[in-house]
Amino acid sequence: MIEKGREKSRVWPQWIAACGVWLLVTELGLMGSWSSPYIDYLMSPDAPFPTTMSELSWVVSLLNLGRFFGAIGGGICIEYFGSKTTVFLTCVPISLAWLFVILANSVEWLYASRFSAGISLGMLHGCYSIYLGEIADPSIRGALIAFGTGGLVAGNFIMSVMGAYLPMSVSAAIALAPCFLLMALFLWLPESPHYLINKKLDEKARSSIQWYHRGCDVESQFTNLRKFVENLNKQSFLDTVKELSAVHFRKSILVVMVLMMYSQMSGINNISFYMQSILVSAKVSVIDPAIVVIIVMGSGLVGPCLSIFLMDRFGRRILEIMSCIGIALSLSLLTIEFQLLDFGFDPKTVELLPIVGLIGFYVTVFSGVTLVPTAMLGELFPLHLKPVASFVISSFAAIVSFISTATYVPLLNLMTERYLFLFYGLLMATAVPFTLIFVPETKGMSLEEIQEQLTERDKSRSTSNVNKTKLSNEQNEEVSVICAN
Repeated sequence: MIEKGREKSRVWPQWIAACGVWLLVTELGLMGSWSSPYIDYLMSPDAPFPTTMSELSWVVSLLNLGRFFGAIGGGICIEYFGSKTTVFLTCVPISLAWLFVILANSVEWLYASRFSAGISLGMLHGCYSIYLGEIADPSIRGALIAFGTGGLVAGNFIMSVMGAYLPMSVSAAIALAPCFLLMALFLWLPESPHYLINKKLDEKARSSIQWYHRGCDVESQFTNLRKFVENLNKQSFLDTVKELSAVHFRKSILVVMVLMMYSQMSGINNISFYMQSILVSAKVSVIDPAIVVIIVMGSGLVGPCLSIFLMDRFGRRILEIMSCIGIALSLSLLTIEFQLLDFGFDPKTVELLPIVGLIGFYVTVFSGVTLVPTAMLGELFPLHLKPVASFVISSFAAIVSFISTATYVPLLNLMTERYLFLFYGLLMATAVPFTLIFVPETKGMSLEEIQEQLTERDKSRSTSNVNKTKLSNEQNEEVSVICAN
């Protein structure tokens, strides 16, 4: 019992930091699903200012355009200000985003709001896992990161409830209020010891270790951490880039980038942004579409819980495959419903199909496709390569997200709902063979074992290529001798 008490006393400050990250990710989840309940309102006669569908398409897409610039800014801020300060700075653009919604009297305010929120999204995506990884005890590092990531789903659900019952400015004011609490919290929390040691602030680093790891041997941790940081500092940025060019790291980056692409191209952004409009197009009337959005968003909370339970039992690959198959089947229900409507079926006889399809989609997309790439990013790269790898992958994800959202309305006009959701479903089906062939399984392996396995594969390939080259040279020499004779 005494040991358990000491364990709780030692790690509870880390959970305070994780709660702050969770609340900040929740803010971004609120903004991510903000468009779903308010798009129809902005196109209605009751809207505070006239807005066209084309303008609303830009309102939706600018979130992911801002995300690209946020990924660049986040990488720079981590290098110069540290991961904790970068998390704090992330609070500023999202606060401005909600303020712009409150002040909005034209669509340009919404453009600025979504772009500003996208900057926060890009910055946070690249820094919060690094921050939690630097302050966390190894035994709970994964739990802290998973807990923080779950804020995205919570934000989606809360906004679906507020959007159904509250005016746009009121929901924005409610979302803005916690931002001030977050700023105060992250101003109060100490910077990570990694950054402080790197800046030669040894006494502050000791205080940081003492704060985040209550009851530990501060001097021992400080000494070990300083050796680790000093070893990394011996490696120049050019050396880091060269190390990333190794075969197994190149493959790891490509694998995670493709997984991120599937995550963004699954339709999650478009369905979240346009869900209420999709339900209206599907002629759902058995339940009010705004209530269906709440139900669907709430069902998404099941996904992260399932992944925490299943990931370490069945592995990353199985979870990704199960998620992709579930997404494809769920989107097929939407496709079937719109096909039946086109054939003249009574909407009341088929309106349960899109409801079941959207619930299945939200459960499966948040149980694997959106979580596995982040987990793989943290597992396939050593600590000193994660910032560079995270920057590259986050920037790529931002570009793919923008392309996905920007092309939704044009594709909808070209293909209609009957074929657009089928297209997304077939695309996700191709992720299954990709995962089976290229994605490594890391279940039950330590980070050191993962790196050893990747390095051994790289060496075995190099050895194989050298042997093939030697054999080819020997054969060429034999042919030359024969020809000479």
